[in-house]
Amino acid sequence: MLAALAPRALPARTAPAPRPRFARASAPSAARAPSRAAPRASGDADKVGTVVGGVAGPDEGPIDESSFGATPWDPADGEDPISDEVLLKIVLSQISDQEVNELVWTALGYVKEIELDMETLTGKEVWKPTNVFPKWAAAYPEAPDVIGVTRKYWPEIDAPVKAACAALTRSVADDHKQGLKKTLRRLGWKGYRMDGLTPNMTRRAQAANWLLYYRRELRGVPIEELKRRREERRKREEAEQRTDAPTGTTKQGVV
Repeated sequence: MLAALAPRALPARTAPAPRPRFARASAPSAARAPSRAAPRASGDADKVGTVVGGVAGPDEGPIDESSFGATPWDPADGEDPISDEVLLKIVLSQISDQEVNELVWTALGYVKEIELDMETLTGKEVWKPTNVFPKWAAAYPEAPDVIGVTRKYWPEIDAPVKAACAALTRSVADDHKQGLKKTLRRLGWKGYRMDGLTPNMTRRAQAANWLLYYRRELRGVPIEELKRRREERRKREEAEQRTDAPTGTTKQGVV
């Protein structure tokens, strides 16, 4: 599924052109993304733990995406690869850990390439930081596992995963921290209960929330415009004496 979502090659960052994350095809394709007919959260338990769900309220509908900083996805371009329905599948564990990683990597700006191993003459998949956001690229020149695909939580194995996921989570602006719950409520998902919560479930929700933040505030916005907005936010944070906050400020952002 992810191969169909990979964006086209992008120009160097020196050009102030819009960042075509998840580049849009000229026509819809059945292979682009999971169907919009995603299952609703049941309100009981899924295969990985207990969810808080149920039928959405009668007045709940999609949030107006035009009220955010990024241009909303045009349905004429096919299925949005990080639509609400895809985010729901992430939190319900209906998409594999590796697929979640690759959705995040693509959004961050890593580009998948196939390199030839000259010894074995076989192709090897590599993710290069071709278009990665500046601050994130400085910290992670290689695409990090943010989910924990091994599901082994010994510190010597899991510490880098935990750190990368925490960095991703901290980069979400404060006013988007609860975006996932509010957005998926109409599909019947209201979050996880503590009973039965696992690291994998937590990280899936954090990755999905970051993808939602990216979709609404970062996707397709030229890097110079993102830097200008970052500077405006920084000045507001100074005025509000919030520069030392541990999460959600410009200090923790990916730009």
